[in-house]
Amino acid sequence: MNFASTEQRAKHSDQTEGDSWVLGIDLGGTTIKFGLFRGAQLIWRNHIRTDDFESPEAAFESCRDSVQRTLEESSQSLDDLQAIGLAMAGVLDPKAEELAETANLHRWHQLNFRQQLSSVFQKPVSLLNDADAAALAESAHGLCRADSLVLMTLGTGVGGGVILDGRPVRGANGCGGEIGHATIEFGDGARQCGCGFPGHLEAYAGAGGVIQTAQETLARSSAHSALRNLDPITPLSIANAAADGDAIAIDVIHQTGVLIGRAIAMLAHVVDPDVVLLGGAMTFGGPGTDTGKRFLQSIRDECFPRTLVQISSHLKIEFATLGNDAGIVGAAHYARQAPDARQALNA
Repeated sequence: MNFASTEQRAKHSDQTEGDSWVLGIDLGGTTIKFGLFRGAQLIWRNHIRTDDFESPEAAFESCRDSVQRTLEESSQSLDDLQAIGLAMAGVLDPKAEELAETANLHRWHQLNFRQQLSSVFQKPVSLLNDADAAALAESAHGLCRADSLVLMTLGTGVGGGVILDGRPVRGANGCGGEIGHATIEFGDGARQCGCGFPGHLEAYAGAGGVIQTAQETLARSSAHSALRNLDPITPLSIANAAADGDAIAIDVIHQTGVLIGRAIAMLAHVVDPDVVLLGGAMTFGGPGTDTGKRFLQSIRDECFPRTLVQISSHLKIEFATLGNDAGIVGAAHYARQAPDARQALNA
């Protein structure tokens, strides 16, 4: 995505005359990120802190005022805003089009965010899970665009979004794409996931699971490792140690990649995607480092021999490319797909 500065907006506005304005909002536990799009172009973005507001309504009003000022700088108004996409962490009830369970917003729990946002802006609002939004953004606007795509987000937990035929897969109960809760270990010693069930991928590939793997590997080995002197051990310190050639750290990252590769192999036979992308804060340096590249290769080396040749010969496993903007990009794209928005856009 290309980003236009305030000074560039007027010039860019002339180039995209006739394209409609859509707002994408990514509502997180500490920050609300939002961006204005004209056509597929991200024109402007901003953010506010959730802790600065007593209610989501007050936060949304602040967003509205900021958006209105920005539109006015381009000789537009809120009347020119056609639709809004709202991405949030949580389980989406596909029947009610509401979040049945929110994550990281306990102070604002059990509120109808979609209804409140629509009331503040007086615009149609489309709501989707933040991982689905990020997957949709990568599918439509990333470097590995595909109508059939899976995004795995690696961080504190393991999230995911599945895109088929250009649309997010939610499932009957809003749990489609919950890759982190796929069972990869079935033995009596399988680790307990935070959700309460044993053997889930998140218990091994989430940040806590990677740290536990490091501790267990250190306990089994007498080899020298910089990790022995660290308290606490973190995924970042593991990545840094691996970059310095620490054999234990390299092995921990390899073990994590192997388990992720097995999970992708299992998922590939169910979804058969063109692309699987890895995103989030815990990619061990990502594509810009040798450690990140080795991590990715360990995933591929484990996944491809476990899949049918029809899958392995075509499946791409890469790093995600849109970073922190994926939520607002996907939310805006989804808003354009919604029936109410399409009707307004074509009016």
